[in-house]
Amino acid sequence: MERYRILKELGDGTCGNVYKAINTETSEIVAVKKMKRKFYFWEECINLREIKSLRKLNHPNIIKLKEIVRENNELFFILEYMERNLYQLMKDRQRPFLEEEIRGLMSQVLQGLAHMHKNGYFHRDLKPENLLVTNDVIKIADFGLAREVSSLPPFTDYVSTRWYRAPEVLLQSSSYTPAIDMWAVGAVLAELFTLCPIFPGESEIDQLYKICCVLGPPDWTSFPELRSASRLFDISCFDITPANLSDVIPNASLEAIDLIKQLCSWDPLRRPTADQCLQHPFFHDLSLILS
Repeated sequence: MERYRILKELGDGTCGNVYKAINTETSEIVAVKKMKRKFYFWEECINLREIKSLRKLNHPNIIKLKEIVRENNELFFILEYMERNLYQLMKDRQRPFLEEEIRGLMSQVLQGLAHMHKNGYFHRDLKPENLLVTNDVIKIADFGLAREVSSLPPFTDYVSTRWYRAPEVLLQSSSYTPAIDMWAVGAVLAELFTLCPIFPGESEIDQLYKICCVLGPPDWTSFPELRSASRLFDISCFDITPANLSDVIPNASLEAIDLIKQLCSWDPLRRPTADQCLQHPFFHDLSLILS
């Protein structure tokens, strides 16, 4: 690690602290993630999900892992450096994004996600803080909660920050799919238009209530195997009329509203995949440019 000089701390996460650093040999600016727990064997490091997924995923919209260093039982990930995250970008905005700017950002996120899902991983913690931006390029980062699609349930309940958490996770389903990433994409897409979270729940029950307020109550047949059915009764007591999404997101086009509705569907099976999203009319202008 003597090759890297720490310049400043960028963030403090559950598993590790992230720093901006410079490689003193090449003058390259990098991000260094120092894991909080100790690692006594190299095998432990190699088997970390975050390392396994990042080594396998090579895509312009997924953050690159440059090297792994274990020193004095401490583990460091050397990652490519990005200037800020999407949350900071939204927080600093003086005016709403133009729809074409949103299209440009989200098409990149979806391309990264399509690559990830095709290669057998789902992220499980997509949120603005984990989408890193430099100029007009956006990359998916923080694979600490990534799982292989082929790994068998039950999965952990507590994944993805509450505001971006799919209803099947809130309802404690233990066999969710990559469709949970697509729900998060829908929530982030809506937020890019309003610069405010669309489902800002203050607890898990309040989160479900906030979702009901926008989408209306679910068809419970979508959730056949729920561990905590008591939660359903808490919610289903509410006689809620769904909001008109165009009123909630007044500056979004009808195509954008339609895509958000599809992504934020109670039923995971009805959410489009990342590839299907890129074929949606919302991205048609972009596909003409790309082709």
